Amino acid sequence: MSRLLPSTLLFCILAFLPLTLFAQSWKTYPYHQAGSVLNFPADEGHHPDEPIEWWYTNARVTGLETGTEYSFMLTYFYYPAFTFQGFRIFNLANEDTGEFFDETRACTYPLLAQDHLEIQADLTPGGSESWVTKKDAQGQLIPFEYHISASGGHGALELDYKALKPPLMVGGTGFLYQGVNNYTYYYSQTEVEVTGTLTYGGFSEPVSGIAWIDRQYGDFNPNTGEPYEWFSLQLNNGMDINLWNIFTVDNLVPDLPTYRIFTAYVNDSTTVASSDFELQRLAYAWMPDNQVCYAQQWRLTDEALDMDLVLTTLHSDQEVSLPFRFYEGAIDIEGTVGGQPVNGRGFAELLHQYEHPQINILAPAVGSTWDPAIQPISWQLLNPDDGRPVSYDVALSLDDKASWATLAENLSATEYLWDASTWPADSLYWFRITGYSIDGTLMGTAETEAPYTIITGTDLPIADSYSISVYPNPAADKLFVGLEKLPETAEARLSNARGQILRRGSGGRLLEWDVSGLPAGSYWVEVHEEGEGKAVRVVIVR
Repeated sequence: MSRLLPSTLLFCILAFLPLTLFAQSWKTYPYHQAGSVLNFPADEGHHPDEPIEWWYTNARVTGLETGTEYSFMLTYFYYPAFTFQGFRIFNLANEDTGEFFDETRACTYPLLAQDHLEIQADLTPGGSESWVTKKDAQGQLIPFEYHISASGGHGALELDYKALKPPLMVGGTGFLYQGVNNYTYYYSQTEVEVTGTLTYGGFSEPVSGIAWIDRQYGDFNPNTGEPYEWFSLQLNNGMDINLWNIFTVDNLVPDLPTYRIFTAYVNDSTTVASSDFELQRLAYAWMPDNQVCYAQQWRLTDEALDMDLVLTTLHSDQEVSLPFRFYEGAIDIEGTVGGQPVNGRGFAELLHQYEHPQINILAPAVGSTWDPAIQPISWQLLNPDDGRPVSYDVALSLDDKASWATLAENLSATEYLWDASTWPADSLYWFRITGYSIDGTLMGTAETEAPYTIITGTDLPIADSYSISVYPNPAADKLFVGLEKLPETAEARLSNARGQILRRGSGGRLLEWDVSGLPAGSYWVEVHEEGEGKAVRVVIVR
C-alpha cells in the first residue's frame, strides 16, 4: 500500500521534519492525504484480514446544566475469541469528584461495515450499542461526522461527533512498525466537537466538549505485546500530539523510532513525525490495592519544536481491570512551545507498570578483603527501568544497626568511595544502600550481610626508590603496568569493585594485560612488596 512521496514532501521518522499537505478540502469523501497509505471512508471501516482492530475515543465534556466536568473512554475491539467477536470497554468519570467507573463486556458485531465506519455491537449479557457515520437527508455519508450510542452500568452516551481537523497520519504515513516486531495502520482524529446527552449515575444532561479518535489495525496487540505509555495531547495553541514510549521486556525504551513515536498536528498544512524527544517521569502512584504502580506525571521536551511540557493526571486511581490491568485517565498540560506559554488537555493510557528498586550490594562482600581507601562501596540495580531512574543514599551503622549515619545522598552512580580516615578503625561497620525514584514513591534498600572492619595497609606508599606506572588510563584493550624498578618478588594485581582478582603479574618487568573482555567500569591495580603496597584506580571504557 506504500507509495513514493512527491518531491514536495519529505518524511523522516528519525528527526523533526514537517510534512506539507496539499491545499485541498479534507471534509469530503473520498479523501486521501498525499503521502499516506490510508483512504477515507474505507479505512474507517472494518479490515477482516487483520489480526486485531479497534475503534477508540476519549473525551472531556462539560454538563450544560450542572457545569460538571466529565471524561470518558469508549473502545470497540475486533478480536475474535471463543464465541465472541471482540469486546467493548467503557470508562466514565466525574472529574470534579474523581469518581471513576470502568466496564468491559464481550460482544458480537451484527454489523461491521468495511467501506465506512458503522459499528453495531451486541453486548453480553445484553444491550446494543452503535458508532456510525452520520448521513444527510439524501442518505449520503457526511464526511468525518458520527453518532455514538452506548450504555453501561453507571452511565450512557448519546453523542454527535464532528471532526474539526483532518486525520493525523501517525508515523507520517499512517503505517508504522511498533515495538520488536509488530506493524500497525494508524490514524488519529485529534479535535472532534462533541454535543449530545450524557447520563451519569441516573442523571442525564446535555454536554459539549472535545474528543479524540484513535484507529489502529494490524498485529500490534496491547494485550500480548510490549507494554507502553501512550498520550493524546491537545494544546490551546492548536497543536495536537500522539505520543508513545514502548518498553522492551527488559524495561528499556530503545532510541529507535519503533519504540519512541511522536506525531503532531501543527496546522492544516503541517504535521511532524519524530522520535527525537525526551519523556521524563516525575511522579508515580500505587493503585489502591498496592499491587500495581503507574507513572502519574511526565516532562516532555523536544528541542526541534522548542517544546517543554509537564503532563499530569487528574486522578491517580483510574485503572481498568479487564481484559487486563491498565491505567486510562485524563491529564492536564502546562508548559511552553516556541517560548510561548501553553496549556492543554489530554488522556494517558498506561500499560507499563513500575516496581520498587531491587538492590544487591557487591562490595564489601563476605569472603573478600576490603580496604575502603582503594575499593568503593558498590552495588547493582537488579531491575533497571528506563522509566524509573534511581538515585541512591549510602549509610553506615557502627552500633549493630541501632542507628544509621548518612555518608552520601542523591547519587546516580552505583559506587561510592568512602573516606574512612576520620572513622574509628576498631569498629564494626554495617552498610546500607537506599534507592528511590524521583518522587520517593518507589524505594528499595539493601544492607551488607555482615559487619566489616576497616583494613589498612594496601594504601601504604612503596619506598621512593621504587616506582610504578600504569597506562593508558582510561584503558580499552591493553593495560600496561611498569614494574621494571621493582624486584621480582613484587606482585601486581588487577581487581574489580568486588575485590575479585582478575589479573596477576610479578615485578622486574613491564606487564601487559589484555582488558578487552572486561566490562566498563572502575578497577584497581594493587602492587605489593614486603608488606608495603600501592594502589592506582583505573577506568576501563567501551
